Amino acid sequence: MSEPYAAMARLHLEPAALRRYLAAAPRPLAEWTDRAELTGRHDRTGKDGGLPWSLHPAPDHGTVARWLADGDDHRAQLRAFLRTAGEPGLARLDHDAERGVLTVVNLTVHREAFRNPLWFLALIRGAAPWTGPAGGFAVVRDHLWPGPRDRYTLGVLALAPTGARVLHPERDAEEYAAAVRAADAEFEATGPDGTDEDPEEWDGPDPVDVLDRL
Repeated sequence: MSEPYAAMARLHLEPAALRRYLAAAPRPLAEWTDRAELTGRHDRTGKDGGLPWSLHPAPDHGTVARWLADGDDHRAQLRAFLRTAGEPGLARLDHDAERGVLTVVNLTVHREAFRNPLWFLALIRGAAPWTGPAGGFAVVRDHLWPGPRDRYTLGVLALAPTGARVLHPERDAEEYAAAVRAADAEFEATGPDGTDEDPEEWDGPDPVDVLDRL
């Protein structure tokens, strides 16, 4: 596998709304009309750069569309997405029922043809109708391997009950930067504590088990 992206989402979903989201079928990818704006941006300069979709083989929209249309609900699709993590300790899912906040993290998202990043963003985008007034956001970012000044962001979504939209690092600079900062904090908090720990020896909660209990 090539160097992976890291993916993170924070969604404001009360328990009843979360159950409705998980039980619903994903929306068709064809409805996502602004996905071409996910172009890969260099956060330090706010300019085009990094690993934009246009410099790679076209994202495999056809495969992702088939995955979303295969009859599974969001719960099953998220379960499959979490299982793509290199080890259970490299992904995380939790729901703070009191605050009504769902957090999803996967540090090792395959980047070949951008299928898995696009799949993740499409699944999270589908939560918009069930979110509370605070909405939510999702970030896919090159976090694990480069240093802080060399990290690139593939895409940032903002969610609200009325829908979801792709954020631009210049036109939406403040909201975009805040989402990236929050994602980096979640990435740093996910997985084994300490740089010498082996993810295979991590004994924390399995994110799929956590999802199945919701």
